[in-house]
Order: sequence, then C-alpha cells, then structure tokens
Amino acid sequence: MVRTLMAGAALALVGLPAAATAQEGEKRDCVVSAATNELKTGLGSAMTGAGDDASREALFKQLGALTDSCAAKHNIAEANRGDYFAYSLARISREWLIGDIGKAGLPTAPVDKALDFGIGGANPDLSQDMTDEQIGAIIQGYIDNGHKIEDIDETVWEKVGAYAAATSIYWNKRKALPF
Repeated sequence: MVRTLMAGAALALVGLPAAATAQEGEKRDCVVSAATNELKTGLGSAMTGAGDDASREALFKQLGALTDSCAAKHNIAEANRGDYFAYSLARISREWLIGDIGKAGLPTAPVDKALDFGIGGANPDLSQDMTDEQIGAIIQGYIDNGHKIEDIDETVWEKVGAYAAATSIYWNKRKALPF
C-alpha cells in the first residue's frame, strides 16, 4: 500500500514539470496561434519597412488586442506585458521572414550560427545597428553555405537584416519573460 502511494506520488511529481512546460508553451504560443495569416503577413512585411505609419499602427493595435487577451487568459502580470508584446511581434515577424527569405532560396541558419542565436546562445542585442563584424559574419556564413553573395538581391539582404533584428528581440524577450 505504501509503495503504491509512493509510486503514485512519484508519477504525479514527474507529471508536474511536463504540465508546467505545456502551460508555458501555451502562454508563448497564444498570440501566435490567435493571429490571422493576414495579421502575420502584415507584421512580417512591416518589419521590412512596408506600409505607412497608419497601417503599421493598425497592425500593432490588432497585435496589442491579441496580446492583452492572451495575457488575461494566462494571468500574465502587467509588468511583463511589454515584453510579451515584443516577444509576440518578434516571433510572428521572425517566422514570416524565415518563409519569405526561403522563397529567395536562402536559409536563415547561417544568420543564427553567425550571431549565435538560440537556447543557450549569445543572442546579441541588435536594438542598435549591427556591427561590421556581425554583418561580415553573416556574409561569410552564406559564402560558407555555398551562396554567391553577388547574386543575392538587395531586398533579400534587407529581409536578412530584419530577420536578425527580429531574432534578437525574440530570444532576448523570451529570456526576459518569467515563463
């Protein structure tokens, strides 16, 4: 009887981290899951400078409403809502940019490797301009990956830069969130 109770308690404890991880994933995924494809496309293209101020403001209001709804649903503290908004914006933009850059025949993995993005990575803050060293590392990453730099259109390079900025925000805001 005691063994059965201990085994049951052990199983319950093992299940807690998985349940907590699932809840954390739901919190992180909520805004992205709720966003329409139209909103995702609009936000992604806005990261590359598309649209005017009024259209970008409308997109940010839509995203803000989704963020507020998800924050309320998941009891995210008011103090974390700015980071939650920025994380969601960066994640949506980043995912859109991965697809758009891919349409040009380029992977984004060389950018991630060059700037050491990822869990446990350096995840540099690119809220200012990228350094010449960072830009050079990205270019070298594409060369090492077999791409001819001179064949890459300037608009694609702009998207690569937007991807780097969005990815920087994504990882840094993800780390700032308490979940």
